[in-house]
Amino acid sequence: MFPGELKKNTLLIVAFIAAFIFFLFGPGTSSSVGETLPEDGFNQGTGSLLTELDEKEIAAEKYYRLIDSEGELITITGHRIRPGDRYLDEKNRLFEVRRVRGYTAEARYIRTEELSTVELGKSIVCPSLLEQLRSTVSMAAGNNDAGNKEEKWPQKRVAIYHTHNAESYVPTDGTDSIHGRGGIHDVGAAFKDALEKKEIEVIYSENMHLPHDRGAYRRSRDTALKLLEQNPDVIFDLHRDAAPVDAYATKVEEDWVTKIQFVVGRQNPSYSVTRRFAYDLKGLADKVYPGLIKGVFMGWGNYNQDLTPLNLLLEVGAHQNSKEAAEGGIALFADVVALYFYGIPADEEEGKGLLPRADDPDAAGGVVYATIAAFLFLVAAAIGGFYFINNPSAWGRLKGNLSRYFGADGLVWREGLKNMTLLGKTTVLWVKNLLVYLFLLLQIISALFREIRRRLT
Repeated sequence: MFPGELKKNTLLIVAFIAAFIFFLFGPGTSSSVGETLPEDGFNQGTGSLLTELDEKEIAAEKYYRLIDSEGELITITGHRIRPGDRYLDEKNRLFEVRRVRGYTAEARYIRTEELSTVELGKSIVCPSLLEQLRSTVSMAAGNNDAGNKEEKWPQKRVAIYHTHNAESYVPTDGTDSIHGRGGIHDVGAAFKDALEKKEIEVIYSENMHLPHDRGAYRRSRDTALKLLEQNPDVIFDLHRDAAPVDAYATKVEEDWVTKIQFVVGRQNPSYSVTRRFAYDLKGLADKVYPGLIKGVFMGWGNYNQDLTPLNLLLEVGAHQNSKEAAEGGIALFADVVALYFYGIPADEEEGKGLLPRADDPDAAGGVVYATIAAFLFLVAAAIGGFYFINNPSAWGRLKGNLSRYFGADGLVWREGLKNMTLLGKTTVLWVKNLLVYLFLLLQIISALFREIRRRLT
């Protein structure tokens, strides 16, 4: 072999070894940015990339902020946001993430979704969807002989578990994480109690999946599979988010509760069905308890939702909210679940205890429109009164003109068509001026209401 060829082959071998080393240990597997594959290399069902903030980031309050193209805040969360993720906000506006810089993600508005609604007191789940989901659940649980068994569906059975057992609530638990059964378990117990009061069977697993790392979903996968063997109608994986207190806090009558956020993984094969389920459930919740559901985050990951389309991840408040508020929020959500699957009404009196919703006047009834109309009338009357009080001669002119045209000896009766034409022209001029005046007034009041609504939302 010639020296030149030897040198060339040596360089090729070195380049190959360098590329191989880079493939094994390069940026694609660096843990410094939370993009590491699980330690055992298991991908399916775990979501191989780190999907949430770590403890140091939470302590430093480095939350992810999702903003629109105008810089307005859409949501704030502890989930790592990536390009392509989508978010359906409380007002059912759908956004898609375009770019992420640091902890700020910019999204573009796509459309406002029209979510399914249902008459209160009736189950929203259609028979065809129930049959489809029943088949999927049976297959995921390994019931190959499911077709030979005639099982009633739905079973009136709900399953609950926690992938991240340590998650806790700082105001109540004193810390955001407890090694073992954290505060989220008490929220799970409150959910269980609320469902059982409606005579719904609850399978509640408190299996440990510690520590809170990227392998937690791999470990909780076994729990989800065991729960599926008992043929539940739905499975909920309860979590709490990492965000400021006001991101989830809301008030019902005199009690503070937390809102709830749904999380749907974009990396599971039944993503479209799970998303439809989340949308339908939010649509019903918007009618029963407007504002209870904060939004639907469709992010990178699987969250074991490939096992069944009805495995929904719930973020019940955030670490800065109190545990009592989270328990109150999940109790309201139990009403929604009972109505969605089994047609059990939330309350005998429809609409009792509903949350106010600034962007949906119908949620508060026709009283909102009556109040606005009364307000406009009072404003117009006040301005008109102020004008005539400060211009006494104007009132005299108005009465004189009315007497001139419509009095016993008025022009209308004395000169007929000629003065009717004159009256018409004068009336048109008055109406024109009045419409301009009302238009300007409505613009001012509309701007005032928009500002009030923006501050309330």
